[in-house]
Amino acid sequence: MKTRVLFVTCCLFLLASCSAEISIETEPFDLRVPATSLLQPVYAEVALDLPQESVNTQDLDIVVEQVAATLTVVNPSSSLTLRTSMRLSFTGQATPDDPVFYTDLNLPAYYAQAAEILPARDFAPTTSTPLRLDSPALKQAVGRRRVWFIVSNTAMRGGLTPPQLPVELRLEDIVFQALLTKPFPGLGGALENGGL
Repeated sequence: MKTRVLFVTCCLFLLASCSAEISIETEPFDLRVPATSLLQPVYAEVALDLPQESVNTQDLDIVVEQVAATLTVVNPSSSLTLRTSMRLSFTGQATPDDPVFYTDLNLPAYYAQAAEILPARDFAPTTSTPLRLDSPALKQAVGRRRVWFIVSNTAMRGGLTPPQLPVELRLEDIVFQALLTKPFPGLGGALENGGL
């Protein structure tokens, strides 16, 4: 009898602190951002539709445990260092099939409000660099149907070799990942009232 009481107590404790875990991951996609002149940035805005499991979760008592994006930054140039940065926007003009490109002359007003998730960083010629972005701003994307990433590419002089332009910065295998939990704080009480 003592063993049965201990077993029931353990079950109630586990259920009272129980939560369901939801793991979300987008399909990988690639983005190419051309640089057409030295020291002049080009911006590419790309839209990403998030999985249905993460949409309209504001009223579901969901806890956002972790959100991150993984990707590989490829600089195929043999002579130019490429400088890139990335921002997350909740306003945009691009669609998932059609990126939109900007320069400093026609940068949209919402660029200034977009959250920086990758500060400006240089990538040396002929390198392939895996990155994991886990900025707190990414958590704000959960619950939305569509978000926009705005990526800059600036060609910097890399050496004595004359630069060959245009040159593309390639972002490969971009994946947005989220880990959500749904707590069930009253489940133990319900089982106790049911006479378990």
